[in-house]
Parts: sequence; structure tokens; C-alpha cells
Amino acid sequence: MVKTNTQNKLDSAISILGDLVAFSILGGQSNLPIAEYILKWLQKNDVDHHEVFNESKDKVSIHCRIGPEVDGGIILSGHMDVVTSEGQQWSKPDFTLTNEDNKLYARGTSDMKGFLACCLAMLPHFKQANLKKPIYFAFSYDEEIGCLASEQLILSIKSTYKERPSFAIIGEPSLMQTVNGEKGAAFFKTTIYSAAAHSSEVRKSISAIEEATYLIQWLLGKMDEFIAERNFDDRFEPPYTTIHAGVIKGGNAVNIIADQCEFSWDVRNIPSDSIQEVLDSFEEFCAKRTVEKRETCPNFKIKTDKQFSIVPSLDTSENSEIVRIVNSFSGTDSTKTVSFASEAGYFSEAGFETVVCGPGSMDQGHRADEFIEINELKKCLSFLERMSIWAETSKEPNMDYEKI
Repeated sequence: MVKTNTQNKLDSAISILGDLVAFSILGGQSNLPIAEYILKWLQKNDVDHHEVFNESKDKVSIHCRIGPEVDGGIILSGHMDVVTSEGQQWSKPDFTLTNEDNKLYARGTSDMKGFLACCLAMLPHFKQANLKKPIYFAFSYDEEIGCLASEQLILSIKSTYKERPSFAIIGEPSLMQTVNGEKGAAFFKTTIYSAAAHSSEVRKSISAIEEATYLIQWLLGKMDEFIAERNFDDRFEPPYTTIHAGVIKGGNAVNIIADQCEFSWDVRNIPSDSIQEVLDSFEEFCAKRTVEKRETCPNFKIKTDKQFSIVPSLDTSENSEIVRIVNSFSGTDSTKTVSFASEAGYFSEAGFETVVCGPGSMDQGHRADEFIEINELKKCLSFLERMSIWAETSKEPNMDYEKI
């Protein structure tokens, strides 16, 4: 086996992280500059790679294999984009790494460029190791605005390699704890179209704003049904499917009946509930409302659009092989669940045993002065070293996690 120098790996990870956070690429923007940086790192280490472009060729996902063409490998997956820092009160530079009190500050340090940096820092070791099972990297774009690249990336992985990977580890921040359950998520925009009229003549038209509030109340009532039926999954907080309206826009003047109003809403479902069923039920209700309201306003219409594909939930058994293996890498015997969604559900749905496990905490992600503790990078590097031992020997490591 190749012996590693942990401090060298840590120094490399911190240096790479500093480079990665300097790319201020948000979800929805072209990620070609950060992708080019990663591709150069792969080329430097003589790793064959594959690029998966979007239709306009201004965004690209990357995947590669290190090791033999045999079944049973592990995919390490992460995303290259970050959320905005605009409007937040940062006391440190948002896109320049600041090392202070054993913490590394910058946008994306925790979510989730710390994980990407650890993967790239470990790449020379993976290349030198005598791997018996392959390790894959799968890095995507536009995760922060709905996991838009996930399905295309996974399809490319499945069609590119003759062998079949068995497992996927999504490196979202979890304090290196094994996450085997996530809620799913979907985002919608509903627009109500009516006809303008003077506000003194409320019987001559339908206020699109008032109708929007009525529809929002219906959605909240649907969430109340989940609660009343006690359709709970106590692994999550809250333990039920939630529905939330976050943005509403409409109207032109206080004395004009609003002829248009739109609101954006989301559903975050526990694994036993279906987002599609919520949407179908809502659209059925909207169809009935449309028939009723057209008696007063012939132009009345309600239109609901998905903002992107429904992000599936994750529900991996505590008794699965991936949970046992990942726990052996992290030196724990427990699992946890989270209420946010990630690309993990897509990998699971595609047939890979999947968990989330990565450095940092979501308590720091998406906030001003986002940071990751240096110790989290150390733990992630140790985790990846133990994974390398498993890939070399097909045996789960049995050693003191903190002493690697």
C-alpha cells in the first residue's frame, strides 16, 4: 500500500480550496472556468476524464474513473456551484480564503468545495495506490438551483463505463456523519390571470391577488392534512411533508383589480409521500376553480410550472452495504437524516446505494462568513485514505480513525 503524509495532503487540500473558492460561480452561471481548473488537475495526474455539456455548451459536468474496469466501485460526487453572497453582511472576503482560528472562511468552503478540494488532494494517492476497485469522481453544475445537471451526469456515467459502480457518496456537509435519508424537493410557480377593472366594481372581475391567497391557503391546508393524518417520519425535522409559499408578486395599483399574480412555492417531502400527488391534487383543484371563476371572468386562468425536475428523496436502509462501509471509513456506527435535498436522491434512484457524507456543516452553508473547520478537512482526508484501503484490499479498515 502507498503510505501517505497527512500534513502534505492537508496542505494540498487547503491550497486547492483557496483556488476553488476564488471562482465566484453561482448556480445558473457558466461554470467553465472552475471546470477548466479541475480538468487541468485531472490531466496533471494523468486521469482520463469525460465532460458532459449542457445544450448551450456554457456549463459542464465532469466524471472520471481512477482504478480498474471492474464492478463494485464508489462514486464521489459533488457540485461546483455556490449560492450568492449578495445582501449578506460578511466580515471577511467572500471569495478569498481566510485562515483564522483553525477555520477557513469563504463562500463555498462548507457547501461544498471543501469536499472537492479533499478529493483532488487525494487524487495523486489514488493514482499511485494499487486499487482493486475503482474510485470515480462526478462533479456537477447548477446543483444549487435544483440539481439541474444530475440526471444527465448519471446517464453519462452509466453509458460510459462498461463496469458498474455499486455505491455513491455525496459529499454535502454532514460533519462526516453518514446521512442515509433526505427529504425530496420541488419548486413551482403558479400564475393567476384575470382581467383588470376598477376596484369599486369587484363583482365585474376576479382579483388575481385574492385568488392567489386562496390557492396558498389550499396548499397550507394540504400540509395540515399530512399533520392531521399523522403521516410522520420521525427521522426528519419537521417529521412531515412541508409546503411553503416564499414569493408573491402581483397588481399594479391599489384601485385596480389585479389582472395577474404569481407566487412561488415548494414542497419538501418525506420519502413515503409523493410530490407528484400533491401537484396533481393541486392542479385538479385549480381546474375546478377555473371553471367557477370563468362565469365572472371569461379570461380567468391558473397556470402552474415546475421550476425544474422534482428532486427525489433519499431513503437508504440502515442495514445497507454502503452504510456499513461508509461507517467503517468514518469510524462510527450511526446514521442520521436531513431535511434538505441534494443529488443523492438521483444517484439512489439510478440504482447506486447512496449516502451523504462530507466535511463541514450546513449550519455554516449559505450564510455570511461561511467557514469550514480545518479539522473537518483532516477528517475527510482520513476518510478518503480509509476508502483507498478498502479499494485496495476489499476489506473494511479496522483502525483508530483519529490516528490516520
